Formats: sequence, C-alpha cells, structure tokens
Amino acid sequence: MALGEPIEGFLLQLRQGHIFEVKGLIHPPGHVVAYPKYVLDPSGDRERGGVRYRKLGSLREKVAFIKEHVPHYLVHDPVLDEVLCEPPRSDVARILDPVGGLGELRRSGPSSTLALASLELVDEVLDRANLRWSDVGISGSILAGLEGPSSDIDLVFYGHDACLEAYEALRSMREEGATKPLGLEELKAIFSSRSRDTKHDRASFFTRERNKVLQGTFRGFPYSIRLVPSRGPEPYGATRFRKLGVGVIKAIIVDASRSIFTPCIYRLGNVRLVEGPAEPSYLTSFRMRFCEHAWEGELIKARGKLEEVLRPDGGAEVRLLVGSLPGDYFMPLAT
Repeated sequence: MALGEPIEGFLLQLRQGHIFEVKGLIHPPGHVVAYPKYVLDPSGDRERGGVRYRKLGSLREKVAFIKEHVPHYLVHDPVLDEVLCEPPRSDVARILDPVGGLGELRRSGPSSTLALASLELVDEVLDRANLRWSDVGISGSILAGLEGPSSDIDLVFYGHDACLEAYEALRSMREEGATKPLGLEELKAIFSSRSRDTKHDRASFFTRERNKVLQGTFRGFPYSIRLVPSRGPEPYGATRFRKLGVGVIKAIIVDASRSIFTPCIYRLGNVRLVEGPAEPSYLTSFRMRFCEHAWEGELIKARGKLEEVLRPDGGAEVRLLVGSLPGDYFMPLAT
C-alpha cells in the first residue's frame, strides 16, 4: 500500500530526467523540498534503460548542481525561513514511493543479490517486530532502479510506534549477530565522504559509528535505515520558523529518546553559547549521520542554524538545526 504525498524517503523523477530525494515533512503547496541525488550524465557510472546517471554526494555538490542547472528551484520559503530547493510539482514526472516500491519488488522478485538481501532484511525485522509490509519502504538506488557496485540497502520505516518496534528488532539482531557493525574500510570511506561538509572527531568516530544499529551490514551488504515517525506531511504553515543566525554551542544531552528518528531530536541542558544570538533548548537534524550520535549525560559541541520555532498554540522555543549548512557539526566531547 503506497503512502501518498511525498515525504522523507521518497524520490522524484523530474521531467528533465534527474532524480531528486525528498527531504523532511513540510512542503509548500504545489512544491516539494527535494535535492538532486542521481543526475543525468553521459559519463555517469549508473545506468537505467540506456540512460546514464551520476550520484551526487556532498551538500556542496548538490547545491552547485542546482545553481548551474535549475537555479530557479532555489527559493526563500516563508514558513521555513530559508532558501531551499523546491521543485514545482508540475516539473515532476514520477513520484517514487518507498512503500509502493518495496511492494513492487516483492511482486516482481529480486533481480540482484542486493535486492534479495533487502527483502530478507525487511522480512526479518517485520517478523521480530510483528509489523506489516505497509510500515516499511525501500529507497535509494533500488527504488531509483540505479544499483551500482557501491550501493547499499536503504530502508525507511514510517509511523512512530512502528519505528520503535523496528528499532528494538534491529537492536536484538545486532546483539545476536544477525547484523554486524560496519567494517574499518567501510568506515574509512564514510569518514572521507562525510568530512567534505561535516567536521568529525576522528578519535571517536570509528567507535561510535560501529555502535549504531541503524547502519551496519546484513548478508555482507551495508545497510542504512531511517525511522520516520510520521506517515504523511505536516500541515504547511502550522508551525513556522524564524532564522536567527549561525550558532555554536556546548551542552549536555538531557533527553536522547528521539535520537533514532529522522529528524533526530536531542533535548539540551547546561547550554553554553559559544557563538550566536540565542540559546537553543534542543538540537535537531534531518541528516541520518546524526542519529544515535550522542547519549544522555554526554557533553557535546555543535554548530548549526539557530531558529525560533513558532508553534500553532502560540508557544515558541529556539532550536539548533544541524546539517543544513556546510561546516555544521555535532561532536560528543570527552568529559
């Protein structure tokens, strides 16, 4: 059963042929917040139906592509108070739904060992968590039909309770050895890739990344799993955001219960503002690299965009959004 309106995990194939990935849960009427992932390139290393594509990696690379090829997609969003890439729905040729894509993969049967491993991983998690196939979808290169030698298993679970059940299943699988942590060479490649736009503490990176159960290997294939607590978009304009500037903070994590979700959320205490106009009460990110990233009681240092969150009930608080700007970071510190 397909989900419907595009949210985090969906892909969009534009009329020009490029494939964009949908980001977040808030989208303006007639547009979708989405960024290029696979772009047409005659020398690209991915191929589908005789057409070649190139996968874009860093945020800088994606923004550079937008500015060169579709600069009119960059607009200031008045609700999110940021310049974002928002292709119009009229430019979308196909909406690739992760849940529908997984259903199609089950019906047609896997055409590769990667696709087979993806189905086996889903089946194992669903069995342990007592979930339905409609709670999970497949994204990334398999959904796009653009598998390559470096492709991994890319799954998305939807719905708050389903996500919690899936996480517990994944944790038990790791404890029993059904999944394994990423290996040293895989972690080196991730460190190199992420360091293009995110500063990391090398000393703790490899240990911390190995402990994350939302990423690892299954049947020899790397996997990454997003847990999206919503099954649909949030009402556009109900919550509004006001940009305050760039902030650098040191703080203690006081609540990491939502650190497994996309977006991940960490409640903060003992905040010390190193740079910026206002102290945030929580840190959030839509980038999976910051999920399972810090624990309650840990001291962290982070850089991101400070925003005032204006809720429908009239309440307001300040958050630090990490990962929307090149140079953002979120690092646990030794105490």
